[in-house]
Amino acid sequence: MKQGHKGDRVMVAGETDHPEDPIGEVASTTVLGEVIVVSPLAGAEMHDPDQIVPAPERDNSTAAP
Repeated sequence: MKQGHKGDRVMVAGETDHPEDPIGEVASTTVLGEVIVVSPLAGAEMHDPDQIVPAPERDNSTAAP
C-alpha cells in the first residue's frame, strides 16, 4: 500500500508481533513516510507503507441494530 490515509483500516502484510490483533487503523504518516497504525490490543506501531495492505471490509450483517 503506497499511501495510507488517516482512518483507513489496514493489516500488516507478512509476519507480525501481534497475530491476535491483525487489523488496525492509520493514525498518521511520519515525515519519513512511515505509517503509524493503531490496533486495539497492540497500540500504536510504525510500519513501512509497503508492509501494510487494506483490511477486508467489515461485515455489518451480523452487527446489532
